[in-house]
Amino acid sequence: MGLSDRQIADLHAHFVVLYWRKLYLRRDFGAADPRLFAPACLFLAAKTEETPVHSKLLLHYARRLCTKTGTLPPPDLQQLVTTEALVLEALDGDLLVFSPYPSLSKFLRDSGLVAHTKACEVAWSVLSDSYRTPLHVMHPPHIIALGALCLAATITQLDLRSWLNGLDADFAAAHEVAAEMLTFYERHATPIPAAEAQRLLDLLGLPQLPYPQQQQQQQQQAAGQQRAGQQKQQRAQPPKPRQDRRRGHPNPSAG
Repeated sequence: MGLSDRQIADLHAHFVVLYWRKLYLRRDFGAADPRLFAPACLFLAAKTEETPVHSKLLLHYARRLCTKTGTLPPPDLQQLVTTEALVLEALDGDLLVFSPYPSLSKFLRDSGLVAHTKACEVAWSVLSDSYRTPLHVMHPPHIIALGALCLAATITQLDLRSWLNGLDADFAAAHEVAAEMLTFYERHATPIPAAEAQRLLDLLGLPQLPYPQQQQQQQQQAAGQQRAGQQKQQRAQPPKPRQDRRRGHPNPSAG
């Protein structure tokens, strides 16, 4: 069972999640503003996977999302570029990511579950949801894939014991993955609303980020105030006497 186009697209998104989690293993939310570092991780991951996204296009969709949800403002271009460099520095150039998707695809074929559509769908869903947990910075990819497969078999009531007995794997770690996913589903049966996410961010004491339109207005106002100040200084200065071009002396008729 090969990877579909949607799963390949998800693969790139999951690289972003891993960058995000690795980043916050080294930084805390108070020192690294997640509103800036989330799009920066996406920007960097797209380059790493050789599917670069133009910065203007990324910011365009970020503005659309923020306008639709009415929540957090996106960064501007300068913030995006600067934060991307900070992400790269925090990760110390460690951009290599190993995916569990090929392992799960192989496990489905070898175990014979590839013929069970429901089991395959559950296994892929569990594996995708695992990126919402810290499992991918705790276990190797093949163990996470095995845990997702075992959980899918349990949910669909399929017996894999004969196939599992032929494997040389860390079944204790795979069981830990399956148990963690069950705990995750129990805790997050209901999505966190946007208002609650905003409240949690407010607890971090992060500074208010102006929208790009507000930033542009502020810049225009500052430039207008600067021009007005310069004009006021010029009016306050006494006029210089005109010079007689023929003699190089002040023109007596001036003033």
